Formats: sequence, C-alpha cells, structure tokens
Amino acid sequence: MGTSRRDFLKKGSLVALVAAVPLSLAEKAAGKGGTATPVALGLTKEAFKAQLNSTFLVSEGSDKVALRLVEVSELPKRGRRADKEGFSLIFRGDQETALKQKTYLFEHQELGLFSYLIVPVMSKRKNTQHYEAIINRLHP
Repeated sequence: MGTSRRDFLKKGSLVALVAAVPLSLAEKAAGKGGTATPVALGLTKEAFKAQLNSTFLVSEGSDKVALRLVEVSELPKRGRRADKEGFSLIFRGDQETALKQKTYLFEHQELGLFSYLIVPVMSKRKNTQHYEAIINRLHP
C-alpha cells in the first residue's frame, strides 16, 4: 500500500517544521540571527556542574518530563586537546516515564532551551531510569 501525495506532503512539512524549531529557539536564546553554538549559549561543563541536582524539563510530544541532573563527568582527553572539552551528563527520571533514545528539547530555568541526544543507561535502582548525554567538543 503506497502513501498518497497529500500524506507525503503533510508528513514532509511536519518533519521540516520540527527540524527547524530547535535551531530557531537556539538563535532566539542567543539573541542573534546566526547559528548559536552551545558554548555561546553557556552550555559548558562548568555551567552544568553548577546545576547539579536541579530539574530539567524534557519535551516528550505535548508533555514535559522532569529529569534531575545527577552527574557531570569529564571525557578522557587524548593528544593536544587541552583547550577543548568533552563531558558526560547523567540524568535521573522516574521509571514510569521512560524516554527512548532520541534528541529532545530541554528546558532549564538557568540554562534556557537547548536540544541534546539522550540514551537510556542501566540503573542500580529499579524505580528510576537514568539517561546519558555525551557532549564532545574534542574535535576541531
């Protein structure tokens, strides 16, 4: 069974709209028309460390899921990349609101709006779910 032209155009328009939203929000948050970098938005390792144990709201469709930042750890550096940063963020959420591996729009009171890919990771506690985001700025 094929897809009708109308359905194709609807879905294509929706995908284009969704893909453009995070970029436009980042530009608005930076207060400029160009593409804002995560560092320009203040999304550095130190900024996240200052927000340990605070709540981040993650958009899941029309709902918002609360995740708590529980760990910020440095990625190993190799070679002469001392001026670059790479780090891991671990978030904790409830087991009943499990999120899939996907890029989500995050909202935070201090850090603003941004998008990150999160991946579910193993948890020692059965009533919680943990998620990891890797931020790698080690490459030029």
